[in-house]
Amino acid sequence: MKISYNWLKQYIKALPPPAKLAEKLTMAGLEVEGIEALDKGIKGVVVAQILSVEKHPNADRLLFCKVKTDKGIHSIVCGARNMKAGDKVALALPGAMLPKGIKIEKTKIRGVESEGMMCSESELGLPPLQGGGGIMILSQDLPIGKDFTETMGLNDYILNINVTPNRPDCLSILGIAREISAITKKMLKAQKTLGKAIEKGKDIKKLVSISIDEPSLCRRYTARVVENIKVGPSPEWLKQRVESHGFRSINNVVDVTNYVMLEYGHPLHAFDCNLVSEKQVIVRRAHEGEKIQTLDGIARVLTNDMLVISDAEKPIALAGIMGGKESEITERTKNILLESAYFDPSCIRRTSKALGIVTESSYRFERGADIEGVTRALDKAAQMIVELSGGDMARGMIDKYPRPYRPAAIRVRLSRINKILSTTINRKEIEDCLERLGINFKQVKAQKREDAVWGATPPSIRVDLVKEIDIIEDIARLYGYGKIPTALPLARLSAVKKSGVDLIREKTRDILTNNGFLEAINYSFVSPKLFKITAPDIDSGLKLINPLTEEQSIMRHSLVSGLLETLRYNLNHNNNNIKVFEIGGIFATRGKETEEREMIGGLISGLRHGEAWNVSRDVVDFYDMKGAVEQVLAGLGIVAYTFIAKSDIPFLYPGKAGIFETNGKPMGIAGEIHPDTLQSLDIKQPAYIFELDLHVMMTAMNSQKKYNPIPRYPMIVRDAAMIVNREIQFQELYEVIKGVGSKLLEKVDIFDVYYGEHIPEDKLSIALRFLYRSPERTLTDDEVNNAHSAILENLKNRFGIEIRGEEA
Repeated sequence: MKISYNWLKQYIKALPPPAKLAEKLTMAGLEVEGIEALDKGIKGVVVAQILSVEKHPNADRLLFCKVKTDKGIHSIVCGARNMKAGDKVALALPGAMLPKGIKIEKTKIRGVESEGMMCSESELGLPPLQGGGGIMILSQDLPIGKDFTETMGLNDYILNINVTPNRPDCLSILGIAREISAITKKMLKAQKTLGKAIEKGKDIKKLVSISIDEPSLCRRYTARVVENIKVGPSPEWLKQRVESHGFRSINNVVDVTNYVMLEYGHPLHAFDCNLVSEKQVIVRRAHEGEKIQTLDGIARVLTNDMLVISDAEKPIALAGIMGGKESEITERTKNILLESAYFDPSCIRRTSKALGIVTESSYRFERGADIEGVTRALDKAAQMIVELSGGDMARGMIDKYPRPYRPAAIRVRLSRINKILSTTINRKEIEDCLERLGINFKQVKAQKREDAVWGATPPSIRVDLVKEIDIIEDIARLYGYGKIPTALPLARLSAVKKSGVDLIREKTRDILTNNGFLEAINYSFVSPKLFKITAPDIDSGLKLINPLTEEQSIMRHSLVSGLLETLRYNLNHNNNNIKVFEIGGIFATRGKETEEREMIGGLISGLRHGEAWNVSRDVVDFYDMKGAVEQVLAGLGIVAYTFIAKSDIPFLYPGKAGIFETNGKPMGIAGEIHPDTLQSLDIKQPAYIFELDLHVMMTAMNSQKKYNPIPRYPMIVRDAAMIVNREIQFQELYEVIKGVGSKLLEKVDIFDVYYGEHIPEDKLSIALRFLYRSPERTLTDDEVNNAHSAILENLKNRFGIEIRGEEA
């Protein structure tokens, strides 16, 4: 934000020097990034008038001029030809200094003495004020002999202030002046208000009508009408002021609206009243697909969530952003409608982003304007237009204010201030800070152990002050950051006992990392392509309204999609051996409700032991993944679970996939990724995944550990190879074996599976090892044989198995 030092002096008496002022503002939180001197080092240049222009006696391309200043008449030799007798120019007399350290001396040019130099804009370091090159021609009303920089307003400094987004009140001269007043304790000068005597025109209600169709998006809309104006160039002081702040001078109406916006921080817009259809102004939402040509000449296609200013037929402006070309102020304009309004910041921000338009107006509105300052800015602009453009201001003002601003008091506690700031500020100092900030306050009843409490009501311009902590921050700024003692926060460290899902997260993370897994963290939103891998019905997904990219446009339905993307990324970077896991949320919609569940997912792919000369190069398989899951469940004390083979999980390979269940509830899945899925992602090696529901795991977890004494008696081993139907799972055999209820059976494991020669095609041979032991005594062969025979007999009766090696 560019701020004129001289303009600030109109509000603050005895303003500190620019460098000192910049330091004070920076220390108060308004960083001054730079100070620019507008005079660019110009000294000794004055306003002069050309008396005569003659040919140089000794050169065809030079002119000899007589130029008058308050010190007399000077002879000047010049090469430019755009001036004539009577013109006023900028004359650099002998001893004058120009930008870049150029010093002017009296000299002879082709035998004729030249007592200085008439300057062009480029020689003065200024942008051209008119078309073409040559000498800078000044306005006829400038006094002869007057210092050029003072006359042109160049004896000024521009402070470039970095205003943070939460301080829209500082996007103006008046806003910065308020800050300086609060910081330096200097009073603001009172400004003139519009007098009734200037309203000499017709009744405004007979000239225009205004209605607000969307009061939630336009909380206030005011207007004035000025008739019979004359549009033309702005006076030099106004041109210089708006141009020094980065605006292009257009005409005496538009420049006034920009001037007032710079001074008060409130954007305004002027319409050619004769081009407003039926003299009706309607603040409404745009119709879907409606078009408007804005002032930059671009045709914009609008949507229903955009706010427009419309006449009886069409939009004439994008509310708070840019006016329309069809109602633009031109030299033919005679009557104007001047608008000052308050628009909803989020609506302006959304429209500005959607259309790719960022203007000085939208920049201010989307941060929050002063709803109570609407009429002040309108009155100032109307008064200036009458003064500079002539015309008659209509009597009265239209002010549509459906829901007037009602300030809310904020409870501010002295004890809280001192606790936050580690200070001992007293009540009087706090009240002094509040007064300087323009915050109205009164003491309210304090509760126990509270020193003093105020009900503080911020001014409407301070849209950033909504909580007690906001006011404490402002008090700290005025009190002085340098006065606040440096103190380390008191942090009491204590061990926190984790439970529930937190405990599962921590334990699972430890188990998997100890097993060689690395933790991955992926985005919660994925591409539609990845989403379809685990959820073929894309309508069941939670889609983002305003995604950053199409690749991140839908919330994930499973952790598997992100883990597959992690695998693909690593494979593309020649990292082929992967063991990763992730803990995070997944999202699904059920009707109008959205459900979020926390899951843990894992993926392995590549070599089992990595690449080394002294280990086998075996590739991981389904049982590596299943074993990892069983380690997790065992570590969490989950023993009451079953694994059931499934062939209907779309993205997993039939026969190499299944679900884990506990207490009849699905707990998760595990299996090999289907080759078609891998091919769609251009993954050229097998991959295995698991995904478990943390909340279901929590219901089955047993945190109490059970310990058994070291066995004192030997075990007896019995092996049995049996032929069973292929569809029978080991889990079913295991449950029947345990169901026999033999107290002597300690453990049963599979040590061999065979199918092929001598085995029927629909069957396979499975070899089991039974471990028998008693904690009380050494078992006899007869005891073990009886228990073993009972188990095998039960298996024969239940599944019709055939024990290999037995005689038929």
